Amino acid sequence: MKKRTSITLDPEILRLAKKVAREKHTTVSRLIELLLRSETASAKRGIVASMVGTASLRVSLRGTDPLYDALLAKRFGGCPSAGFVPIIHS
Repeated sequence: MKKRTSITLDPEILRLAKKVAREKHTTVSRLIELLLRSETASAKRGIVASMVGTASLRVSLRGTDPLYDALLAKRFGGCPSAGFVPIIHS
């Protein structure tokens, strides 16, 4: 059974909490509950386990990312030789 409680928040934090709750189609109470459950669950699993599945890779296309182009030129002379073929997603 859930219990009712009161918390004191900075007005800006309350505004932000209401905005996030609206975007997630939930209540501020449920949002706080989910955040606390998530925090305690990740602490129990350990730091590495909590990071699994949270990263995302960006896809770089030649000519669209200066860092990608510089690294490609430095490591492979700018061409996909020496067994290196970049994966190009369209």
